[in-house]
Amino acid sequence: MEKPQSPGELYLARGDEVSAVRPILTGDVFADVNVCDTDGSTAGRAVMILDHPCSLRLDGTTLAPRLTVAEVQPGPIGSWRGSYNRMFLPDLPLGTDPGEPHAAAYFDNCFQVTPQQLEAGNRLACLSTEGINLLLQRRVHHFSRVVIPTFEFQNANAGVYEEADLLEEWCELRERDGVKTNDAAKECMEWLREQVSGGRRQDLLKDPQKRSAIRREMRARIRSLGPHS
Repeated sequence: MEKPQSPGELYLARGDEVSAVRPILTGDVFADVNVCDTDGSTAGRAVMILDHPCSLRLDGTTLAPRLTVAEVQPGPIGSWRGSYNRMFLPDLPLGTDPGEPHAAAYFDNCFQVTPQQLEAGNRLACLSTEGINLLLQRRVHHFSRVVIPTFEFQNANAGVYEEADLLEEWCELRERDGVKTNDAAKECMEWLREQVSGGRRQDLLKDPQKRSAIRREMRARIRSLGPHS
């Protein structure tokens, strides 16, 4: 089982660093999400999204009606070689225990939530690609006791990770032009799914050789769109 060299390697953004236009993705941590327990009671909890990036959305922009999340609880960081039922989240204070700066997401304490429940909460953190790969490794091992190297998850999902980054950049740039995030995300997905030489841009993102060219094309396309009228 692998582990990060430092806590910061796990995260793309935490707290105020989290961009409001960043697409919701695997490993995102939300606080104050109202979830329903097995006894029918509801309570606000911190949770982490577990669904794979490809199953999170129906059409590239609309979140699936039910999402699987794991409860996140404050607590000390144990050995990354054990405690397979959890994903450690060092240096991520939840605010519920002022004396505890660390947390973990528990794979054996999961809930189903709607996008509305999730979006009513507060996003505390987004994992980096390394963080997502470690999450996938630990979750797969928890359920199967098979250890898959994180580079295998990277190879399988790199195109999806790149797509999320492009979506975030598109939405940030279009926000400056007065375009709402949902409208900008739809613009981006339509552009990514256009047929070009060699296939759809979305599919071409799977090829590392194509990514920088697609990013350049994207920025040129955004400049050509101009401000929202």
